[in-house]
Amino acid sequence: MYGQESEQQLEEKLMSRFNGLGYRTISLPDETSLLAHFRELLTQQNIENLHHEPLTDGEFKRVLNELVGAKSHYQIARQLRGSDMNPMGKISIQRDNDETVYLTIFDGLDATNNIYEVAHQITVAGTHENRYDVTVLINGLPIVQVELKRRDVDFRQAFNQVIRYKSESMRGLFRFVQLFVISNGGETRYFANGDGDLNANFMFYWTDKENNWLNDLGAFSASFFTKERLHSLIAKYTIFDSAKERMMIMRPYQIYAVEAIMHQALNNPHKNGYIWHTTGSGKTITSFKASQLLARDTDAEKVIFLIDRNDLDVQTSKNFNSYMTTIPGEQALDSTTNTGSLVHQLQSHDNSLIVTTIQKMNNAVNNPHYKSLLTSYHDKRVIFIEDEAHRSQFGEMRKNVNRWFTNAQHFGFTGTPIFSQNIGPDKRTTESLYDEELHRYLIKDAIRDHNVLGFNVEQMGTIKGRDTISDEQVEGIDTQEVLTNDDRLNNIVNHIMLNHDNKTKNRTYNALFAVPNTTIALRYYELFQEKIKAGSSDLKVTTVFTWTANEYSNEQNQGTDNDTSRHGLDKVIDDYNQTYRTNFSTEDFKGYFNDISQRMKSHDSRTRNNNIDILIVVGMFLTGFDSPRLSVLYNDKKLEWHGLIQAYSRTNRVEKDTKSFGSIVNYRNLKAATDAAITLFSAGDESSFYVKKYDELLQEFIGNIKALHKITEQPNDVNDLYNQGNDALKKFVLAFRDVMRTNNQIRVYDEFKWEDVPGFSKQDLESFQGKYQEVYHQINPNKEKNKASILEDIDFQIDLLSTDRIDVQYIVNLIKAINLEDEDSRQADVNKIKQLLDKAATNDLKSKADLIAAFLDEMVPTLKTGDSVGDSLNAYLAKRRDAAVSEFAEDVKLPVDVIEKQIIETQFYGQADVNEMNKNLSTAGYGFKAKINIKKRIKSFIDDTIKRFTVV
Repeated sequence: MYGQESEQQLEEKLMSRFNGLGYRTISLPDETSLLAHFRELLTQQNIENLHHEPLTDGEFKRVLNELVGAKSHYQIARQLRGSDMNPMGKISIQRDNDETVYLTIFDGLDATNNIYEVAHQITVAGTHENRYDVTVLINGLPIVQVELKRRDVDFRQAFNQVIRYKSESMRGLFRFVQLFVISNGGETRYFANGDGDLNANFMFYWTDKENNWLNDLGAFSASFFTKERLHSLIAKYTIFDSAKERMMIMRPYQIYAVEAIMHQALNNPHKNGYIWHTTGSGKTITSFKASQLLARDTDAEKVIFLIDRNDLDVQTSKNFNSYMTTIPGEQALDSTTNTGSLVHQLQSHDNSLIVTTIQKMNNAVNNPHYKSLLTSYHDKRVIFIEDEAHRSQFGEMRKNVNRWFTNAQHFGFTGTPIFSQNIGPDKRTTESLYDEELHRYLIKDAIRDHNVLGFNVEQMGTIKGRDTISDEQVEGIDTQEVLTNDDRLNNIVNHIMLNHDNKTKNRTYNALFAVPNTTIALRYYELFQEKIKAGSSDLKVTTVFTWTANEYSNEQNQGTDNDTSRHGLDKVIDDYNQTYRTNFSTEDFKGYFNDISQRMKSHDSRTRNNNIDILIVVGMFLTGFDSPRLSVLYNDKKLEWHGLIQAYSRTNRVEKDTKSFGSIVNYRNLKAATDAAITLFSAGDESSFYVKKYDELLQEFIGNIKALHKITEQPNDVNDLYNQGNDALKKFVLAFRDVMRTNNQIRVYDEFKWEDVPGFSKQDLESFQGKYQEVYHQINPNKEKNKASILEDIDFQIDLLSTDRIDVQYIVNLIKAINLEDEDSRQADVNKIKQLLDKAATNDLKSKADLIAAFLDEMVPTLKTGDSVGDSLNAYLAKRRDAAVSEFAEDVKLPVDVIEKQIIETQFYGQADVNEMNKNLSTAGYGFKAKINIKKRIKSFIDDTIKRFTVV
């Protein structure tokens, strides 16, 4: 029925659906008509502020400059929404009579105060002329762009089309597009717009409240595009990361969870609730958004976002501040150790939302002095949001807080709730603590939606002759003696060293190694170091643990001497300082911990000297630590229930196409414990937890190779496909892409041998990869052509080649992440960036490499801890840009504001205002011939300036 449905038919049905939802269809054939329509609606909605005097041409130009100008998409998106507490998008301009007037462009509070329209086939001229399928407008601004493909075409081709449109023609008002929707009728996804490259891994499914996919375009649009839902997506359910200057759109289950919390808070204020969202699904973002809306839209005296101090590494703290603030560099998180600062915040009327730790709150309600200051809160309505509720909310501290705040409402977030099966000594479950479950999103849902990866779990026998017996139940012998035997530990180290590069794709990724106690951690560390010093390996291995007594379970404490552990860690840190040119000690344990955390997250395959390949841990990093670069967990400790799922889940964060799953290598027999935990936390459905078994994947790999050979038998035969046209090349691209995808999955299995693959070798794969890259570069969409190629819209998934891109965005991200905490780390980060600048391959990066290097030399040494490196870079580039404009203006004998105005015109409209330029040159006294030469110089300078000084 659907097979023959064309793209045009899909478009017509979608337009009809919009009409049924109350959108008005308007005809906007081109960009000029879009501008005219926006001008009309802007005047109409602000007519009283304008004193019934429509905008003049000059005033409207000022409006456009204020709206877009030289702003990044991040800045435009923030401007559209106003502030978190007052979400009204407004701008101010100066009228021709010097009066300042404020104009509303979007009402984020009341959906009905906005105008919703839809247009299709708007033609925009740019590098190439593009026609956009369907454009959704709010108040005349293009807010959502929908790109369609017919039903028998891979919907991801529309994603590549969006990328092409962004680079070729999405300028001016089209930079207001907040969301993209792509569909082939049967498969539909949505994703946020932004600066820099878009990532196909962050295309989201839309679902109902029970997490059922709404993939069909009709079902999707009937839910997603209602006016109220679209308004909420724009006004409420976006997150701004001020550190990375990016806008993120929330996933449906996150939205439904926030709405469930808001409903409970507004309608059942005396009843608690919890959200069961699996580890890795973005609970922190969900809880942040819930906190913001509770503070804004309820009558609670205070909303307190309560976290466990032990979950706060340096990067997490930065993320908290990035999400909670509107100004880069501003601190929202109360990170001081002084409880008095928390009490001061509670007493203040300036902030209704507070972020603090449960430890500090416990101190406040137990200290007699502070309790007297907090008497007024004893019975006032306070709402607590508690992240990672499975760990921090079951002890005495939570009871103390409850006793003090008698009129409090609690909302908890957990990926692994406490049930009767995994109950602790206090005999309390998550439901008994939080009253009722408000929303759930399980690990099976997250794996299905590609929000997290599945797992490959390997059980390695380590006790000779007893591989079928649980390592925990060896009869007739001292189990601990066997498990800690030097020969066994040495064999495990040898196994890790032999397989690590393969499992981590040549250290593109890194690993945790979980062990039972600090004594074993140090023994493993010493074994690794002995082999590394002997030249057996160049792995970077370290360990981190706390020596505080009684911090871990009985097994973890067995054989542990706290003084010995601390002395051992002193030696580890000395080695660490030599390796990474740092200066830590156990006296500065927090600095050491934070540096490890940063290195584990910013692992970089290009500069291995700065990496940590394997981090040996006892309890730290096994919960709450999120890093897409972590892909392997080696495990030699007993794990069960929520502890097992939490530890496994460190490895399954989505990164790019080369990371197919999280790898778990158990050196203890945890098969039964794993099955039990999966059953419990998947609500009985464990079907999607595991990735394919080796034999199954091997057959898929062989089948994909056979399909490739039907198209081209040998790598050199690819050359003949160019003569057969685009269809032949397309078949090769799709077939070899499948080969690469399965190769990336199967290569990390210990069992894999190329001998198992008939008629195909590693050399064949590499030769085909070379041909694949040639095809990719031959049809590069940025290449000038008279006719667009069908291959431009194919998803090449070039990341499958494991190529590392060093571009402007990559370098800028590294600059923003420079560690200002100590001089050694700062200089190490600077040196790393300079090395990459020397290898600049893209013309864009080459054009600004000297500017960036100058910033690293001149400004970074002057920055202080807490400064925003990103803000400093922007300020430095602005200063250098102003100097360059002034120098050029003086050279061509024109006022600086004339050059600046032409730069703005070019950025907004894609070209300079030639008529205005002629007038300025005539005023400056230039003759006809001289004008021609100067105009060329001005245009060249403008293009170079925009390219050279723009880094977003």
